[in-house]
Amino acid sequence: MKNGFVISKITLLIAPFAAVTIAHADGPAAPVVAFDLTGASNYIFRGVSQTENDPAVFGEIKADYDRFYATVGSENVDFHNGTKAEYDVSAGWTPSAVGFNFDLGAIRYGYINSPKHIDTEEVKLAAWHPVGPVTVGAAVFFTPNYFGSHEGGTYVEGNAAYTIWGHLSASGALGRQYINAGQDYTTWNIGPGYAISKHFAVDLRYYDTDEHRLGKLYNSRFVASLRLSI
Repeated sequence: MKNGFVISKITLLIAPFAAVTIAHADGPAAPVVAFDLTGASNYIFRGVSQTENDPAVFGEIKADYDRFYATVGSENVDFHNGTKAEYDVSAGWTPSAVGFNFDLGAIRYGYINSPKHIDTEEVKLAAWHPVGPVTVGAAVFFTPNYFGSHEGGTYVEGNAAYTIWGHLSASGALGRQYINAGQDYTTWNIGPGYAISKHFAVDLRYYDTDEHRLGKLYNSRFVASLRLSI
């Protein structure tokens, strides 16, 4: 919930498929299709619970081809206006230059059977750079229509990830959500992640914001998740 507009961004899909790679003799690498299914104790988007602090299931299909990608996903939500489901569609380009990796893309957040039109499109610019075992990054997201408000919104974030040992890592982020039609706020998260195998990974993360007075959805909490990737 962001000043009356509840929003989300994770995914839900149960698909018994494996990643698909089609080989070609010449030209760029063939398209690769991957599937993720995640179960979590809460669904947090930019520090704010999208499920009234209840569990969530997310799924996503992603196709990559020669530095271009497209994703489609869905998830359960629990908004005060009765909305229970969201879908997300995104696409982008991931070039590299001067030692940095970039992601230039667009995202649509759509809400199924929502009584209020809150579908939103964002554009994003992200960059990251590995420094030994640490990867540091930053991202900017912008929308001219912040979840039905007809006003703009901008989210900026700095983040870092550190490989502790083997498949064990730690990561964190600090972000600021600017809302032209409402209350700006700061959010942060930190926690460890562990790749159990090629297909399974777990994560335990602490989330918080500086605006607890906006309600329980902005309060601090720990979230555990398990992801299946195929």
